[in-house]
Amino acid sequence: MRPIDTILIYVVIPVVVLLLLLAATTLRRSGRAARYRVGDDWPHDPVWWIGNPKGTHLPEPTVDAVGTTTTRTARGGARGTW
Repeated sequence: MRPIDTILIYVVIPVVVLLLLLAATTLRRSGRAARYRVGDDWPHDPVWWIGNPKGTHLPEPTVDAVGTTTTRTARGGARGTW
């Protein structure tokens, strides 16, 4: 392999690839949607969390659903010496 081939393969091509990745990540597109800023209204429905548990229409937990309390035998701590 000639030295020019080695330089082309191991230097020029990786630099071109890195420059393409840099250009793709740093250049802004004009058709980009507006970003959400703190304090702006959130127009979307909640997906993973709701601040209103009553809004889930789930039944209230009962004593039977919670279960009985268990007696604790450990005193606490990693060695149980609290």
